[in-house]
Amino acid sequence: MDETASQAATIDCPYCAEPINPKSKKCKHCGEILDPQMREIELLKSQRNSPQVFMNAGGGAAAAAGVDGPVKRFPHWFHIILVILSGGLWLPIYLLMYLFRNKRYYY
Repeated sequence: MDETASQAATIDCPYCAEPINPKSKKCKHCGEILDPQMREIELLKSQRNSPQVFMNAGGGAAAAAGVDGPVKRFPHWFHIILVILSGGLWLPIYLLMYLFRNKRYYY
């Protein structure tokens, strides 16, 4: 009779089918969370610790979106050259502003 009373006081885990206490929030055998509210909290914690932020549209975001074919990457050396050239385009403007400055206020 003692064995039937202990069996009635337990339920089977829906994930591993091991007997657990009916009030359990987490299975002691497989570690799965049984309480829906606790499961939601754990999911939010895991998302906060590892956010899925894709910084470049051609990299991870394209792969996550399921873009067919290989992802074409923008070469870093080309980016550096473009930055230097576009920064160099401002040089004549700065030079003209220096030459035609108001000499009363600026030396």
